[in-house]
Amino acid sequence: MFTAIVESALKILSKAGFKVTDLVETKPRCFDIIARKDDIVLLIKVLYNVDSLKQEMASDMKLVAKILNASPIVVGEKFKTDYLERGVVYNRYGLPVINTATFYDFVVEGILPMVYSAPGGYYVKLDRKKVKEAREKRGLTIGTLARMLGVSRRIIKKYEEGGDTSLENAVKLEEVLGEYVVKEIDLLNFVEFDEVKEKKSIENLEKGEAEIVEQLREIGLNVHTVKHAPFDIVSEVDKDPILTGIKQVREIEKRAAMIGKVSEVISAKATYIVEKKVKKDVNSVVFLMKDELLCISSPKDLVSLIKEKYEN
Repeated sequence: MFTAIVESALKILSKAGFKVTDLVETKPRCFDIIARKDDIVLLIKVLYNVDSLKQEMASDMKLVAKILNASPIVVGEKFKTDYLERGVVYNRYGLPVINTATFYDFVVEGILPMVYSAPGGYYVKLDRKKVKEAREKRGLTIGTLARMLGVSRRIIKKYEEGGDTSLENAVKLEEVLGEYVVKEIDLLNFVEFDEVKEKKSIENLEKGEAEIVEQLREIGLNVHTVKHAPFDIVSEVDKDPILTGIKQVREIEKRAAMIGKVSEVISAKATYIVEKKVKKDVNSVVFLMKDELLCISSPKDLVSLIKEKYEN
């Protein structure tokens, strides 16, 4: 089922004209697909049962999305024992969760969902301006509208202040007002990035990897560690990301190639810092020797070195 969902997501993105790279063969990963179209960058995690998404991986996904100025979305089919409904947005650790059909509506048709699931049922976000304008257009007072809906005046005031309500109440409200007053759910700006915590810890890194991170920070780079991604850290120079690999694994070239594919989609620089020379070059990725970092004194120098090596 997982493979089928991935294939469906890739077809949907291709149909919509997105440039796509899938990372299914890379583990661990906080996203399975990265896609770009114009200024829109999507980080997509695919799961058959969304319940299997753990908080640590969700945190990494939000962090990467924040740094890369991307929108994270989880595409799945079930949550625990229930199937996800079309046109409904679910929430898992602050990430928007939708099924494949809703993903198609959003990506291909440009149709945003209006309903979200929360404890107790389905809810919608009301457009406070439209609610008030529709009430006044019909010549209804707050009290009259409250009596027509069988709710308190306080509830109507809440509606006109932008409060959410149940799907059932929203249907009644629209029937009485004769207007659509439900707001679309903006999937591209669903995540509250202000609440996303940056990761600076090097506790889970090997000694050599931790030394590389410290060297980069001494140079003056803003370095974020990422555990569940094809790259190990994301360095920032003037808010421009540099996808960076530092793990000294057996198949460095293969891992570097995956980092390169991601960098090509989002048009970011990519480098892999190694302790030994690699056997072959990898497109879009610049290999830097760990010792070369000792000769770099500023972020600008690092960017210049990466650019020089890339051009050569």
